[in-house]
Amino acid sequence: MENNLYTQKNIALLLLGRTVSKFGAAFYLIALPLYILQLTGSLAQTGVFFSLSSIPALTVTPFMGVFVEKVNRKHLIVVCDFLTAILYALLLFPLDTKPFMAVLFGVTVFINVLSHMFEIGSKVMFTELTTPETIEKYNGIKSFADNAAAVIAPAMGTVAFGLLGFRFVVLVVTACYALSAVQECFILYRKVESTPNQERKNWLLEFGDGLRYVAKQKDVLALFIMVMALNFFVANGEEIINPGIIVRKYSISESLFGMTSSAAVVGTLAAGFFIFKNKKIDLQKNMKYLLLLNSILMVMIGIGSLCMTAVPMAYFSLFLVFELLLGFVTSCVNVPLLSSLQTHVPINYQGRFFSLLSFSSGLLIPMGITYTGFLASLVGADVAYIVNNVCVIFIVLLCGTFIS
Repeated sequence: MENNLYTQKNIALLLLGRTVSKFGAAFYLIALPLYILQLTGSLAQTGVFFSLSSIPALTVTPFMGVFVEKVNRKHLIVVCDFLTAILYALLLFPLDTKPFMAVLFGVTVFINVLSHMFEIGSKVMFTELTTPETIEKYNGIKSFADNAAAVIAPAMGTVAFGLLGFRFVVLVVTACYALSAVQECFILYRKVESTPNQERKNWLLEFGDGLRYVAKQKDVLALFIMVMALNFFVANGEEIINPGIIVRKYSISESLFGMTSSAAVVGTLAAGFFIFKNKKIDLQKNMKYLLLLNSILMVMIGIGSLCMTAVPMAYFSLFLVFELLLGFVTSCVNVPLLSSLQTHVPINYQGRFFSLLSFSSGLLIPMGITYTGFLASLVGADVAYIVNNVCVIFIVLLCGTFIS
């Protein structure tokens, strides 16, 4: 009983630390493009800033896993949060526009690197603090908290930026990361050590060994391929599909269009609560069917768009219902999928695996957005949605046979 209380306390501290820092990041990221646009007056320069500042983190991400596996994960996430707080604090010093933009760019680059490192380290640590029986439940709480922060923080950040300015936003974010680091210091944690035959000397050899592990384990490889399929084919809804159908084809106003994201968020939050309370349905065992249901719902949205052009508001109402269902089902897919990866992949490989997963996702999501954008411009967003999800269904049916 005492051990269970310690486990719950440790997980609560880790989840709270993640949520506070996630809130700070979302609070800041909604204000950053507005501030850069205010300084430069150029959307092109704003786009270049974000594109260039993301490259270094993406480049080093594959090799982060080796480092994560070698160090104490608690120390790693605490240091990441403290360093992030210090970097944000640098933006509080008054400078002229040109030197400030240079400092802002440098700070953004390093924060992106630390963010990737924190995310990988916290995933591995999460596995260490939980058990295979409880990991899905706690991932459900994590999903709920992450999505709640992602909804609340941007709204508050926009208001704060408009009323009190960019430096106030930076001050709040600095405090969030400092608070997150302090509370993570109280986590009771002992690093799971590698066995002697798993210790290696060369980082490149260790990284290559991680790749070979993924390639040899059929169930892990199948899960990896399904995640990549989702990233490439369906992670483009907000950028391409939803505006392509609702705004461009059905001419629904932009103010009403915002309700589509709200409906999906409501479904996601409901799913997080459901997963935490769920004791009857084995989501990991039924993950293949949930993935198929997810894609079938998206196919139905595409078919509905083709059939209901004469009744735009009726279709929009139906679209909102489907978005709410999608938000729910997508979370019921993502949480057991992550839990399955955390239980299938041994702890001594998880750093490398999740760094590879993060790197691949960072490449495939923008590639998928670009591909879907071109496809939608040729055949329409609804047909592109159908085609993409038929591809996902085929991949899930193929890969699902290899998952034990």
